[in-house]
Amino acid sequence: MSEIERAALLGGQPTTTIEAHGRWPIIGERERTLILAALAGDELWGVHTPPIRELERDWATYLGVRHCVAVNSGTAALHCATAALGIEPADEVIVPAFTFAATAMAVVQQGATPVFCDIDPVTYNIDARLIVERVSDRTKAVIPVHLHGLPADMDEIHALATAHGLEVIEDAAQAHGAVYRGRKVGTIGSCSAFSLNATKPLPGGEGGLFVTDDPLLERTARRLSIFGEDPPAVAASDRQRAYLCHGVGYNYRQHVLSAALARAQLQVLDEHNARARANAAILTQGLDGIDGLTAPWVPADRTPVFHKYRIRVEPAALEWSGKVAELRDLLVRALRAEGVEAVLWQSHPLPSHPAFRKPGRPWHPNQRKARLRAYDPDEFPHAHAALASTIVLGSERAPLAAQPPELMHAYVDAIAKVAGQIDELKAQAAPRG
Repeated sequence: MSEIERAALLGGQPTTTIEAHGRWPIIGERERTLILAALAGDELWGVHTPPIRELERDWATYLGVRHCVAVNSGTAALHCATAALGIEPADEVIVPAFTFAATAMAVVQQGATPVFCDIDPVTYNIDARLIVERVSDRTKAVIPVHLHGLPADMDEIHALATAHGLEVIEDAAQAHGAVYRGRKVGTIGSCSAFSLNATKPLPGGEGGLFVTDDPLLERTARRLSIFGEDPPAVAASDRQRAYLCHGVGYNYRQHVLSAALARAQLQVLDEHNARARANAAILTQGLDGIDGLTAPWVPADRTPVFHKYRIRVEPAALEWSGKVAELRDLLVRALRAEGVEAVLWQSHPLPSHPAFRKPGRPWHPNQRKARLRAYDPDEFPHAHAALASTIVLGSERAPLAAQPPELMHAYVDAIAKVAGQIDELKAQAAPRG
């Protein structure tokens, strides 16, 4: 075997390099122009600054919805959703066991209780078939997450929610532009939340977007984002702020520069999503001929955006008899040695986090109100299995949307090289003595 064919972790040459990766977000003249225009404006804060109002208008138009409220994070947008729907301390909200912590934190921030539901072992989204087992007389809502940019089973979730009188909040933080049965995600539930974090498909550095067709939900969300106030209906040089708080609110206002960056990125969102899908197709085709590693599955009735491309490790096919997480970690090390951006992204199911278990000393005042439960790992076998046996190709700083196709072919070559030398890699990783 020549040196270039030998796995890098065994002393060979890497297949590619970190320098060969495109970095995210992609910043060009369009972004600089809109940011400089925002800096040249009269104000750098406030809900009436043109970049913020224009972003709200542009995102609502892109989705085909009536209302959008720009806030300072996706987490704030989720909190606006729970508050706007009147979630209270006596309530329960069903959330997936595998997602980012903000999904459940938005529930606890209202003093309500997140009730975790296991995931579908193939799509990694909340398993719609299991939600009904979590419904109680206290359940007020369910939050499906379009994880990795793959739409959840919204028709099944909506049917269950309708039957039990539940609200549906879409957590679309990773799914800007994804489509479910002809409808863009974020337009299907009572309201939805998007993130504009720099790692997301629509990056603004930081920021979030609350979306709804309901004017009452929009009004409540906007009040929550600005100290409980009703801002003036229009911008005017002589407008007077009433400083009248209609309820408890927060300073969730978005920064004008984040809004300007997001507006620029929105102009190329579909282009970036198309590139991510094309790159995912290269990986999926390449993985088809490699034993022991399985590409993500996409149902035919939805269009994902591949914010993350998660592959499953099959230990039996690689003749691994130990813990699957140890094989996963070995493959991550070997792939990273080849120059592949192979990462984990999340290591623990949400219900295992101390923040969502029965508290000793509460870290948040509303944690006293939430009836947090003891943790039973046997309740969430698919979430545990997914986290122990999967690897994400592409990272938050170098996602598929930013990569040239030739790099994806290099990824396939690197994966084939590593899988083909798995016995030597296992021998090197085996404990000595």
